Amino acid sequence: MKRIQIIYYLFTVILSSTLLQSCKFGENQNQTTKKQMEDYAYADWKYKSLKVGDTLNMAYADIGNTLDPMVVLLHGEPNSSFVYREIAPPIVKRGFRVIMPDLIGFGHSEKPSNTETITYSNHTKWLSDFFQTLNLKNVNLYAHDWGAMISLRIVAEQPEIFEKVAISYGYLHDGTEGIPESFKGFKEYAKKDANFSAGNIMNWGSYKKLSDSIIAKYDEPFKNTDFVAARRFPWLIPENPSDQEAILNKKLNEELKNFNKPFITIWGNHNDPMWVGKDSILQKNIKGAQNQKHYLLESNHFIQEDKPEELVEILIEFFKKNN
Repeated sequence: MKRIQIIYYLFTVILSSTLLQSCKFGENQNQTTKKQMEDYAYADWKYKSLKVGDTLNMAYADIGNTLDPMVVLLHGEPNSSFVYREIAPPIVKRGFRVIMPDLIGFGHSEKPSNTETITYSNHTKWLSDFFQTLNLKNVNLYAHDWGAMISLRIVAEQPEIFEKVAISYGYLHDGTEGIPESFKGFKEYAKKDANFSAGNIMNWGSYKKLSDSIIAKYDEPFKNTDFVAARRFPWLIPENPSDQEAILNKKLNEELKNFNKPFITIWGNHNDPMWVGKDSILQKNIKGAQNQKHYLLESNHFIQEDKPEELVEILIEFFKKNN
């Protein structure tokens, strides 16, 4: 009897251990699957490239049916089209073609080593060249951060290209706004810190903690480049009204007021002094923004990381709505 009890005890121990290992294996499988799900769409995108500014290669992903209504998604600092990995696929599934360029110096696009090449006006020209080369029309635009600050210039100058416009953290600074100390600190970090990391910035600017693999993905395109474009971007916002870029923005802000097609803002609620209230100015000044539903989400700066599902639903509702 005692021997039977011992055998039974050993059997239960072995069985429990096997089940525990199986559960752990299952957990690892789930973790791997989750990581694969985060990366799968991005890995499947086939990037093309075209020349902008005559000599530079701008990369872009073009997914979905070319006969479907077009959505252009523009990234900002310090990321790339990778930031839309959880956003573009569901938009395509809901009946849209999605085009996502990587700005020059970012993602799969060419990365100039000369910082003097990386100017606000050059980026505007390069993105304008992109739109013109592909002959993009009836564009439903969503632009974030520097993608918005560049494309707002094009919206002001070439409103006929766009069907609807949605903006997050974009504004045409004319040098009168004042730059908060927090952003001045970010500028110094971008310029001088030897440990500058695009992935860390994405993590710091999201309420959600990003995985190490995702942080590494954001750093990956800058390998062997010292993050030249990403370090430069914070310094391109004009701070003096006499700056030529500020003068141009002041002029374009007047033109942007006349944009009368549907225009919405999508901001986070973290009250960054650099951006708080800028959405309200756009809502007040731009004709097409009036009588629209605007959004303030439970999100930090990188809405694409904090609220991807909510952002998808907002954009689809906005782009499908008959105005």
